[in-house]
Formats: sequence, structure tokens, C-alpha cells
Amino acid sequence: MTKENDTAFMEETDYLFRVVWKKYQSFLMPEEGNLSMHQMMFLKYLERRVTCTPSDIAQQFGITLGAVTGFVDRLHKLGLITRTRSEEDRRVVIIQLTAEGSESLNAFEEQRKTKFARIFQKLNLPQVAELNKVLAQLDVVLDDLTRPDKG
Repeated sequence: MTKENDTAFMEETDYLFRVVWKKYQSFLMPEEGNLSMHQMMFLKYLERRVTCTPSDIAQQFGITLGAVTGFVDRLHKLGLITRTRSEEDRRVVIIQLTAEGSESLNAFEEQRKTKFARIFQKLNLPQVAELNKVLAQLDVVLDDLTRPDKG
């Protein structure tokens, strides 16, 4: 490959990632919702974990504790999560999904299943399998390239 081809592929890949991600988020998010894809992903994470701390969130999503505060405040004001102090260590904040948060997440998941079905009507099973295979390979490559011991 020539340097010009490498640059062209890099630019095309970068462009496609950004465009597809933006459309993906826009398509899958509920029209009437006031939450971002990241907030929905966090609610899904919290559903799996049941409880977590701000430090857990920062580590899982790669954001600062300051950003976590704003993130948690917004979801708390919307009534989707609770914040309580640990009985063992009052400095520790425990975050949990509320019933309303669980309902919002369930509604989102139902809409998402319907929307995925529409996507899969346009792509055949081998295409979806190949896409998943390539994305899994990219995940492994990125994990390898971003490991702290790589230096």
C-alpha cells in the first residue's frame, strides 16, 4: 500500500465511524426521550451491577469524578437513580436504579429491539455476522494498543 492509500483508508474509516455512530445513536434513541445514549448505557450498566459508586462509573466509562458528579446529578433529578451514603463508610456514595429508571430502561430496550429488527430486515444474517466479527477483531486490536503496559 502506498502512503496516499493509507491516508485515504484512515480518513474514510474515521469518517465512517463518526457518521455511523451518530446515525446509530440517533436511530436507536427514543424520540420522546431526554436522555443521551451514554446515559442509557449507564442505566444498563447499573441494572447489571445493581449498585455502584462514582469511582466505579468513572472507571467503567473513562470519565473524571467531576464529570460523574454532573452525570449522576442529572439522572438523580430525573428520578432515575438514587444516591445513598454507605452505612460502613459515610464518604462512599452508593448509586442504584429506581423503579422509574428501570421502567425507562425497559421501554428503551423494547424500542431498541424493534429498531434492531428494522436494521436486520435491511441486512442479511451473513452481513451481520461479518460485521460482528470485524467489530470484535477491532475491539481486540484496540484493547492491545491501549493497554497501559504498551509503551
